[in-house]
Amino acid sequence: MRKGDEKRQEMLTVAERLFCLKGYEATSVQDILNVLHASKGGFYHHFASKEALLDTLLYQRAARALEQTELALAEETRDMPRLNRVMYGFMPLRREEADFAAMLLPMLDKPEGRALRLSYQQALVETFLPVMEREMAQAQDAQVICPPADDMAEVLLDLLSQCWINLALLLLSGVKRAQRPDAAALLTMLEKYRRTVERLLDAPFGSVEIITLGEWNEVAEELSRRLLLPMQG
Repeated sequence: MRKGDEKRQEMLTVAERLFCLKGYEATSVQDILNVLHASKGGFYHHFASKEALLDTLLYQRAARALEQTELALAEETRDMPRLNRVMYGFMPLRREEADFAAMLLPMLDKPEGRALRLSYQQALVETFLPVMEREMAQAQDAQVICPPADDMAEVLLDLLSQCWINLALLLLSGVKRAQRPDAAALLTMLEKYRRTVERLLDAPFGSVEIITLGEWNEVAEELSRRLLLPMQG
């Protein structure tokens, strides 16, 4: 890695740590520079703005999630579980993503949140589309699924994007009322999307699992706790 690339990556690493620690909105470019002992000129040489840096982080998180997914796929030979692993890796509300998700969630229902949601959706879809196309084709050849069209991978990823965004917004609505998550409502919404994916793929009944109910309940509790702390303080 060249020196310039190393400096850019160092900025991303520090920024991500500060965003998760203090919150994105509470972290300034100067905060990042203070940790790095760098100049504003150095920062703007690599990024046009703090928002541009966050966009880069979104693509990095998506790429990291895909790497983890490919490692999981190397240990699985069955077609439907492989599809489930891809769907699980695509979801940014997993246990491993809790820190990053807790940083992003407070912005999702603000005016600028739509642009953020679209940016993350684009990063995830672009990153995961090739592997989703590959795994769906393999499952279709094995007659495990029978989607109505051959180009359904992007439709499925868009549906999964709606799933995690709506789960996050439902979680946020409870936090705004200073309430712990409505587990029943969250699990009902997740189950609705699971059944929709199953119908979309014409997959066997009960074969689709986006994320286990136990893990999602645990993540929802953890995200709610983190988001409620500043309000209670």
